Amino acid sequence: MIAKYTQPLNSTFLVKAYKDAHKRLFLFDYDGTLTPIVNNPADAQPTSTLLHCLHLLCKDPANIVWVISGRDQLFLDLHLGSKIPRLGLSAEHGSFMKKTHDWTDMLENADMSWKEKALGLFQKYTDQNPGTVIEQKKSSITWHYRNAADIENA
Repeated sequence: MIAKYTQPLNSTFLVKAYKDAHKRLFLFDYDGTLTPIVNNPADAQPTSTLLHCLHLLCKDPANIVWVISGRDQLFLDLHLGSKIPRLGLSAEHGSFMKKTHDWTDMLENADMSWKEKALGLFQKYTDQNPGTVIEQKKSSITWHYRNAADIENA
């Protein structure tokens, strides 16, 4: 029989496995996992409890902790990077990686000429759908429609 939902973790097993492990890797998504999905993305701020938990995980030398996000480098640096030593950051879904102090551009030799054509297409849909917004980043373009006047037809 296949379960219809994810079974809860066995906390006894989980604590034992954590204590027995010599190395542990934690990969956390930012929006929707560490912070809730909100209508205004700028409102998705890390809480002091979240920062404290990440700090505790990063303090243990056996732990490797990364936050993976579609957010840009500036946002992640501002809200996480300068606050928690040893926290790895992955901006724009892996396009930029920061293990210590400096960001590594994983796309430095990538052909980004596609962006101009995609931006034109997104602009057409934005003009036709009030409330939608285009977000441009170094490695991507995102069309946000969650606040569209007519979400069904956006």
